[in-house]
Amino acid sequence: MILSLLLGACAYRGENRFPLDPQYPQYEDTLGYLNRISAINPKLVKHRIIGFSGEERLPIYAIELGRGERKILIIGQHHGDEVLGQAISMYLGESLSRRYSSEERIRKLLDTYSLWIVPTINPEGWRLVSSGSIKSKRKNNRDTDGNGKLDIRTDGVDLNRNYPIFWDLDGESNHLSSYFKGPSPASEEEVKSIISLGRQQNFALAIFYHSSVLGELNETIFLPAVDEESGQFLGLQDIAARYAELLPRDYQKGTYTLHRGSTSKLGNARNFFYHSLGVPAMLVEIGGVNKEGKSIIHPPGNILSLIQKRHAEALVRLLEELAAEQDEG
Repeated sequence: MILSLLLGACAYRGENRFPLDPQYPQYEDTLGYLNRISAINPKLVKHRIIGFSGEERLPIYAIELGRGERKILIIGQHHGDEVLGQAISMYLGESLSRRYSSEERIRKLLDTYSLWIVPTINPEGWRLVSSGSIKSKRKNNRDTDGNGKLDIRTDGVDLNRNYPIFWDLDGESNHLSSYFKGPSPASEEEVKSIISLGRQQNFALAIFYHSSVLGELNETIFLPAVDEESGQFLGLQDIAARYAELLPRDYQKGTYTLHRGSTSKLGNARNFFYHSLGVPAMLVEIGGVNKEGKSIIHPPGNILSLIQKRHAEALVRLLEELAAEQDEG
């Protein structure tokens, strides 16, 4: 019922707005947000700094939400202009924290799982986009041309191509490119912080939110690149397929699609977690595509609110299903 109401409410033509509407989180508000949700239930919510950005030394925050032994990693943002995932992940943390005391299903969920939510690993890029300084900024702010200043449009490393798996297979070595993989594997402090977190925690599942400015990938779930489909991979594929069915599209009928077949063999987060750490991992492209075929990754604030609620509900339902199956097993 909730999902159908929200789907109907979101059925409009769709448009991007930039600068972003005030409903979007701002980098400067992050610590206040974390303190606010921690105060709701200090025994349920913890927040910590897991690292710092490489150029500006901005904190990379993580929220640990829940009491359960099954740990789920959610990273809202690798690329600075992909603000939807960052907004969804922050909403998820606050919403579930508030609902814990009043909803039995949320109490059961957070007594079963611990959600590790990293709203962004790219605070440098997010700060620039959320402030309205630049609309398109994938990379961090590393001084890649070595001229001693930030060239806002060209400097930086694409953090989602910097993980130490398949890095050598990526041909994007031009530092001017928006997809520059960095000078060496895991050269970026931001990526090192996530590698360290992944090695410290025994995650049962990792979810990475992205959104494509071109729209060709949106409303699709992508899995790691594999040469052969093992039992672990087929299990992940089943989870991702069910997740896709729970996620309604933003501006058209139907639900998300699971991409089947080959995917990028690059040094990205899902490949690293799956192949190096043995963690089932998926990339969720969350931007919408309107009826004119245009990618909507910066929707107005009122639509953002609906999208946040839908994604939170879909994730809760997925985890409820997985918990029920594991309990029966």
